[in-house]
Amino acid sequence: MARRNRRPLPRSLWILGAISLFADLAGEMTYPLLPLFVTGVLGASPVALGLIEGFAEAIVSVMRGLTGYYSDATGHRVRWVRRGYAITFIGKIFVMAATHWSFVLCGRTLDRIGKGVRGAPRDALIAESVAFQDRGRAFGFHRGVDSLGGVGGALIAAGILAWMIGSRAATPQDAPQFRVIFAIAAFSSSIAFFMTWLIPNTPSIQVEQRKNDFAKSTGVPFGKSFWVAMSAMVLFMLGNSSDTFLLLRALDLGESPVKCVLLYALFNATYTAASYPMGLLSDRYGRWPVLATGWAIYALSYAGFAMLGRDTAWIFWGLFGLYGVSVACTEGTARAMIVDYAPKERVASALGLFGFFQGAAVLIASGVAGILWSYGLPSIAFWMGSVFAVAALAILPWVPGRVTPPPVDPVLQRSERLTSDS
Repeated sequence: MARRNRRPLPRSLWILGAISLFADLAGEMTYPLLPLFVTGVLGASPVALGLIEGFAEAIVSVMRGLTGYYSDATGHRVRWVRRGYAITFIGKIFVMAATHWSFVLCGRTLDRIGKGVRGAPRDALIAESVAFQDRGRAFGFHRGVDSLGGVGGALIAAGILAWMIGSRAATPQDAPQFRVIFAIAAFSSSIAFFMTWLIPNTPSIQVEQRKNDFAKSTGVPFGKSFWVAMSAMVLFMLGNSSDTFLLLRALDLGESPVKCVLLYALFNATYTAASYPMGLLSDRYGRWPVLATGWAIYALSYAGFAMLGRDTAWIFWGLFGLYGVSVACTEGTARAMIVDYAPKERVASALGLFGFFQGAAVLIASGVAGILWSYGLPSIAFWMGSVFAVAALAILPWVPGRVTPPPVDPVLQRSERLTSDS
């Protein structure tokens, strides 16, 4: 493909990126501490951890499907995004106040409801903000900025842990220290919510146009290519259990809480660094080669996690970095892929459907991983992830080919620049 001049990314995409940065700063300040907090401070079992994460992902999947549909049906996008960030903020407060793992379950559920409410409408806004030829770059940019917040959140959490706890294991007496971190996370989440009001308003005529276009397209099927692509990605995700099990694996092999959080920061750093380049590559060479690369790297990294022992725990650094690259290849590219194959009148609905199946797959994978852990078989959980990634690679010869870019109408493209709904 010939090299071409790239247009600047729109201002509103930068705003969405900044919002996601503060939201992920809050999320990743909390997320890597949950295994320590739930099992060490609150005294719950790995099964409870699997239940918390699995149920949270199930809620995300349902909400993504519903709000994706209603975003298209009502023509609104940003009002759903605002609601989602508000609910997430409330969830952070619940986690901060938790005295039993059931409170963490409630907080994580609210957190994930918020993520589900905002996810599909936000991704639809990203897709509508750029031309087809820049779609992978836009999603890669957003995922990169989002994960940059994850780097900052994990480093802040690691610094506070090192200061307050040190290298010892977490105990119930450490609850106040954890609450300090969770309070900072809640504050960062509130910033993300208030920043949603910076996005400019969409003309009411454009909102009505979305509603009318959706109403006319409701009887049109998504098509075979869409469902084949969806099936391949869901097959991969059936082995993609919650990342909390990576941290739990490190704890089980003797790593300190601070080092576990630093490992998670490394994962986010490689994810940040690779997201934008992988988005560019998916625009230039196609989505499937980038996805396949991510699946192959994922299979290798999870096989490594399965084989690690206490005498080889130093390899964690390389595996977390490798895992970050695999996520950079798959996260933004998968979203761009779904938009490629979806009717433009139902972009949010398609993204919501993808989120639904993604959450269902992670629920299954996390539940199975929690059960295996309770029987002392953590390695089997990671081998399962590796096998499913290889299985997804094996069906690549049957996936649909590259989507042909539609002709670009400059006037239409300008009118579809990312804005918000009143």
